[in-house]
Amino acid sequence: MSTPKTTPATPDTRPDGPPDDDPQPPSFTAERHVAPRWVRWGVPVVLAIVAVILPFVGIDSAQQFLLAYMAIIALLAVSLHFLMGIAGLFSLGQAGFFGVGAYVGVVLMDKLGWDGAIALPLVAVAGALVGLLMALATLRASDLYLALTTLAFGFVGENVVRNIDYLGGAQGIAGFDLHFFGLTLDDPLLIYWIGLGCVILFGVMITSMRRSKLGRALMAGREGPVAARSIGVDTGRYRFLAFGLSGAFAAIAGSLYTAYAYVLDPSVFGLTLTTTVLTIAIVGGLRSLPGVLVAAIVLTWFRSAVDGEAVSEYVLLIYAALVVVTLLFLPQGIGGAMSTLVRRLANRKGRS
Repeated sequence: MSTPKTTPATPDTRPDGPPDDDPQPPSFTAERHVAPRWVRWGVPVVLAIVAVILPFVGIDSAQQFLLAYMAIIALLAVSLHFLMGIAGLFSLGQAGFFGVGAYVGVVLMDKLGWDGAIALPLVAVAGALVGLLMALATLRASDLYLALTTLAFGFVGENVVRNIDYLGGAQGIAGFDLHFFGLTLDDPLLIYWIGLGCVILFGVMITSMRRSKLGRALMAGREGPVAARSIGVDTGRYRFLAFGLSGAFAAIAGSLYTAYAYVLDPSVFGLTLTTTVLTIAIVGGLRSLPGVLVAAIVLTWFRSAVDGEAVSEYVLLIYAALVVVTLLFLPQGIGGAMSTLVRRLANRKGRS
C-alpha cells in the first residue's frame, strides 16, 4: 500500500503577501485600493481651491462669520476623523478638548496678553497633554466603556470651569482682546484664514500619514487590536499618539472659536457640540477626509440657515435621523459613496 507524498512546510511565498517583517491584516491592506490617488488628493484640493476663492466673491459680514464657523467646525471634525476613522477609537470627548483649547486660549491671549502666534502652539500642546491623559485613563477600555469615559470628560470639564472664578464661573467671560501677529482677532476673515490653514495643514498630514508606517500601524490596530498586538504593533503607544494629536487639533479649533464668538462659558463643553461633530463624521464617512469636510460644510450651513426658524428646535432630532439614514443606506458615508461611484465609473471606462 503506497503512502501519499507529503510536501514539506514552506513559508508563505505568495507574491501579493506582505513581507514577514511587516505583517498586515488583509482587510487593512485592501484599503489601499479603495480609491485612485487622484481621488484621494483631487477632492481635497478642489475643496481647498474653492475655500480660498470664496472670501473674494463679495460676501457680506454674516457670510464671513459663517465661513469662519465652518472652518472651526471642519477643524474639529478633522480631529474626530483622525481619532475614529484612522485610529478606530470611538470618542465622545471632542467637546472636552475643544473646551480646553477655548479656555487655555483665553487665559494666554486675553488674561496674559500673549500674541496668538505664540499662544496657538501652546494651546495645541495643552490639548495634546489632555489627550495623553485621556489615553492613559482609557488604556484598558474599549468600545462602550471608551465612549462613556470620553463622554464623562466633557461633563467633568464643564463642572470644573463653572467653579473657577478666574475663568468666569458659570457666567463665563466676554469682551476679549485677542491678537494674531499683532492683528486684532475681531475680523471673521482672519479667523477663517487661520482655521483654513490649520485644516489644510492637518489634512495633508493625515493623508500623508495613511501611507506611512505609522499610519499603517494605526489602521492595523483599528481593524483588529488583538491581531495587531500579535504581530508586534504596540497598540497602547499608538493610542497615546492618536489621542494626543486629536486633542491638539480640537484644542486649536476651540481657541479659534473663542475669537469667533467673543464670549465663552462652560456650555462649550456641552453635549450639543459633541453630537454635531459626531453627526458630521458619520454622515461624511468616518474614514473619508473629503467626506467629513463636505459634511462639515453642508451641516454647518444648514444649522445657520434654520437659525431663528421653528425647525431650529429640532436640529438635534434631524441630526439623529441623518445618522440613522446614513447607517442604513450609506454605511460608509458620503465619502464612501463618492469613492464607490468613482471606482465604478473608472472600471466601466476601462472596460469600454
